[in-house]
Amino acid sequence: MKKVLIVYESLATPTTTVRGLQFKTSFQADDQLQATFVGRTSERMNTVMQRWPWRPSLRRPALWAESRVLSRRENQIVELAKSHDIVMLVTVPSWPLHQRLVDLPNTKVVTDLIDAVWLPAFQLAGWQQIHEMLSTSDLVVCENEFTASYAEQHNSNVAIVPDSPQIEEFDRYRDLVHRVPETTTIGWIGGKYTADALYRIFEPLEQIFSQHQNLQLLLVGADPDRLPRFEAFRPKVIPSYNQTAMINLALMIDIGIFPMFNVDESLYRGALKSRIYMAGGAAVIGQRLGENENLIEHSVNGFLAGSDTEWLNAFEQLIIDRPLRKRVAAQGLQTVRDDFSRAMCYARLRSALLSVL
Repeated sequence: MKKVLIVYESLATPTTTVRGLQFKTSFQADDQLQATFVGRTSERMNTVMQRWPWRPSLRRPALWAESRVLSRRENQIVELAKSHDIVMLVTVPSWPLHQRLVDLPNTKVVTDLIDAVWLPAFQLAGWQQIHEMLSTSDLVVCENEFTASYAEQHNSNVAIVPDSPQIEEFDRYRDLVHRVPETTTIGWIGGKYTADALYRIFEPLEQIFSQHQNLQLLLVGADPDRLPRFEAFRPKVIPSYNQTAMINLALMIDIGIFPMFNVDESLYRGALKSRIYMAGGAAVIGQRLGENENLIEHSVNGFLAGSDTEWLNAFEQLIIDRPLRKRVAAQGLQTVRDDFSRAMCYARLRSALLSVL
């Protein structure tokens, strides 16, 4: 039995569940790998920091206390790693911790690389040494081929482990949530820093809501202050959510949208958002870009849209033709069941971890 230590940044980070915690039961049933999960940050300290006043003079003592707690937890992680064969870092932006783990003589270090964290926008979040992290790891795990191709410039040992949308959790609630038949709900699920992508389809949304009644735009995880100033309608905005809330809200969506701008960050972003809509039984419209083009077969298990005209055409077809919408949604759901179940994604992760031993 080989021991794996999986280090995540925080429970508040969706990647923690998607790339780590959801595989707890899979590890428990494994006869070769035994996993321990540990957070780099203190959840209690994270709660304190969220509630602490932001005025610099008042925040300094809290920042000092947070640094002490973080230092102590990193020491504990290093000590714990000494008794493990592999340490897998799931979106952990700490170069000092990474260095200390790499220096352990009998422990392999695996870096899970998600999103284009080498871009300038991520540098202030602790990713200044991401290239050094990649080059000194024994293995780099990526979500898609685009990120893998970048990682291969810094490390020859790269494996692709796709994100699992947790369809098993969706199935637990599927029969308990019922859509409103009189209303077509167009939905977006994300975070406050990714809601800017909705500007990509600002005009198509305005036009489609002007032409059709009984439509609702549901925005889950968006910051209301970062949204377009919609004129033809008022979206329903839910700024924060936990896993259970996200699943229940996704099951209420008829048409799931994944707009993106044609920039590097979009190219390296995976298609988890599209898979979540599929797992929820929604018909997906995804930007004709990056991993969406590998996942979505146009008008079969979803729709691809590049231009405003293509977005409008996709909206029109799925709003007007309900049988088409149901067929596309059903095929999308089957795609997730066939290719992105927890068991299938764990098998990829398991193979990658065993490869470094």
